[in-house]
Parts: sequence; C-alpha cells; structure tokens
Amino acid sequence: MGEHFALTVFSIFIQAAVGVMLFVAIGRIVNKEGVFKNAIIAAAGLGIIGMLASLLHLGRPLSAVNALLQFSTSWLSREIWFTAIFLGLTLAATVILYVKPQAASAITGLSVAAALVGIIDVFSMAKIYSYASVPVWESATTTVEFYTAAISMGAMIFLVLGIKEAGKMKKFVAISVAGVVAVQVVAVSLYFISLGASTSTALQTSLVILGSLKTATIIKWLFILAGAGLVLWMAKDELSKSVSNAVVGGAALILVGQAVGRYVFYAAMVVSGVGLT
Repeated sequence: MGEHFALTVFSIFIQAAVGVMLFVAIGRIVNKEGVFKNAIIAAAGLGIIGMLASLLHLGRPLSAVNALLQFSTSWLSREIWFTAIFLGLTLAATVILYVKPQAASAITGLSVAAALVGIIDVFSMAKIYSYASVPVWESATTTVEFYTAAISMGAMIFLVLGIKEAGKMKKFVAISVAGVVAVQVVAVSLYFISLGASTSTALQTSLVILGSLKTATIIKWLFILAGAGLVLWMAKDELSKSVSNAVVGGAALILVGQAVGRYVFYAAMVVSGVGLT
C-alpha cells in the first residue's frame, strides 16, 4: 500500500503542477494584466511534494543518479530529467515573482517553458508504464488518462486560485475540464470493453483486482463527472464571484476522483512473467 501511495502522490502532484503551469502560461499570454501568482506558487508546492514522494518510492534515492545517465535509452531517466527541469523552471518563476515581480516577460517566458517541458514530462511518465511489462497498462489509454488528469486537475486549481484574474478564460477553462473528462471517459470505457477478448493471464488477474476495487472505481468516476458537470454548469454564468465556493467544490471533487483513480491504476499492476502472460 505504501508503494502505491508514494507513486500516486508523485504522479498526481507532478501532473497537477504541469496542468496548473499550462493554464498559467495560456493566461499570461492571453491576459497581459494577469499575474497568477497564487497559481504559480501552488504549482511549485505541488512539484516539490511530488519530487519528495518520488524519493520515498525509490527507497534508495542514490539509485536515481544511475538513472540520470541513461537518458538516451530509458524513459525513467527522461522522466527524472524532465520533472527536475519542469520544477526548476517553475521555482525560478516563483522566485522572480517575489524578487522582481515587474519582470513580466521573464515570468511569462519561464511559465511557458515550464508548461512545454511539463507536457513532455507527462508523456515520459506514460511511456514508463507502457513498457513496464504490465499488460493492463500497455495501451495508449494510459497516456490519455495521464494527460486528462493533468489538464483537468490543473485547470481546476488554476480556476480556484486565479478566478479574479482569469477574465474571459473562465469559460474556456471550464469547457476544457468538461472536454478532457469526456475524452477520459470514452477512452477508458472503450479500452476496458476491448479487454474482454484478451487471453493474457496477467491482464485477467488485473481485471479481477479491479473488480475487487469496484467501490473505489465508482468513487473515481462519480467524483470526476460530478466535478466536471458542476464547473460546466457554472460556466453559463461566466463563473462569477458568487459561485466561487462551488468552483472550489468542483475542484475538490475532480482532484479526489483523479487521485483515487490513480491509486486504482497502480493497485491493478500484475507483471507478465513465466507462466503469467
């Protein structure tokens, strides 16, 4: 359980941070008046917690040094590098916000760079699991789930912390959340329907595990769909200040739903091996 917890915290927090910086970058480009200080600070905090969780997962943090030298052949090495670069750029933007807040161009440039590196980082994370010899993970659906989680969580955190500065972006952010959640639902549903014809023992064992986690899976989808539905419903009112509390509620639902779903993702791990393929 501890291993799954550390992995869940690492991937969810880093992906949420990436999502936040993606919308910060868009916000600073679209709205020249927007600073989004709280959102940037939140992304830095999420990134730091995620990195600390990754050290807990490694067990032997020094082993990460060896992984750093395998960038050309290892997706794990690429993930470590891109995560570190993403966090470094985000922290740099945070520091400049405090030290020299008038340097808007530098902050915007760092935010855009962090968002771009973060997008690559999420792809690297997904690729690690696609090649992990775990049949239930070996699908493009893993990549879809990671990106949709990053965007939906990041968008909601950005909306909660930057609702006063978001301006015309409010409706765009709300529609983005609803859109990626719809993609996530369709992709995951089609994938699991296709698994019924598989003869892989490891994959079927994963499905049995998922069946035992049915309550957690139901919570995942109920929370994610409820959160997306709530923010989409509020979008028709341009997400005015009067509904800010409801925005927080929607954000909490999506964050918890994605986190529970990620824990289930790791819990379903069954590695292919001799006699188990």
